[in-house]
Amino acid sequence: MTLPSVNDVGAVDPVLTNLLVGYMQAESRFVASRVFPPIPVEKDSGTYYIFTKKYWFLDELQERAPGEKFRRGGYGVESSTYATLLHGLEHPIADEVQANSQVPMSLEEAGLRWLATQSLIRKERAFSTDFMAASVWGTTNTTDTDWDDFASGDPASSLKTAINAILTNTGLVPNTMVVGQIVDDALTLHPDMLDRIKYTQAATDAAIRGAVAAALGLQNYWVGNSVYNSANEGQAMTGADIIDDDALVCVVAPSPGLLVPSAGYSFGFTGGGGMGSIVPYRDQSAKSDILQLSEAWDQKAVATDLGYIFTDIV
Repeated sequence: MTLPSVNDVGAVDPVLTNLLVGYMQAESRFVASRVFPPIPVEKDSGTYYIFTKKYWFLDELQERAPGEKFRRGGYGVESSTYATLLHGLEHPIADEVQANSQVPMSLEEAGLRWLATQSLIRKERAFSTDFMAASVWGTTNTTDTDWDDFASGDPASSLKTAINAILTNTGLVPNTMVVGQIVDDALTLHPDMLDRIKYTQAATDAAIRGAVAAALGLQNYWVGNSVYNSANEGQAMTGADIIDDDALVCVVAPSPGLLVPSAGYSFGFTGGGGMGSIVPYRDQSAKSDILQLSEAWDQKAVATDLGYIFTDIV
């Protein structure tokens, strides 16, 4: 890790106080923290219960004669587990660097923003690896015509198929779609999508995204368009999309609760920092103020039949 030096934060006068160039990504570009609702937990691992799905879809009621005993039935219960992992990172601000700084921003504020971005990138990459992938969800579709094939691709039909597959298998209607930027590009440029709104509103990206969601009955249409540096620290930056050419359709609960179905939840162990906690402390031996980020979480697919993914769809 490279830290700012005295020379980095000092400069030849005059220093502009109304300009500071930075490459901080907006939080809205990250989707991991929005897709799976967070659940604070008091232990770093544990068990949760699941009512066995099949019993809730049987037709068990039977006719009976007067005086005849009632048929009896019931449901099954299963269980699964979560296990959070600890993550941590510190950012030191040396007294000498602080005293010499001419940067037109508090170095503590800059450090807080840097750590927050590190947290977002880590969660987003974990989300992409664990959930925007084949063989995770109830259905993985690898055969539909790519949506950037404007002559043959039919995203509306593909998405209706996904919605109906989840509905038939679970009785629940998906409310969320998560895509990478290049998938969003294909959808917002697709003639079929443009045709859906041409008589009603301007064909802006935002309007087309809203039209896609509205036409399919989806409440959430989230574009994960954050990037990260895939090169080693000592090398020049190589920008890479964190979520790329996949599209996930799923059921997402607005908040966790009893009998609240959701494709996934984020378990945050409060004793380890939960979904992210930054605290300052003093390291006098290094004459530095330290900003310490700690977190402990497990983003888990708790109901894989509530998800349907298109991989390499563009």
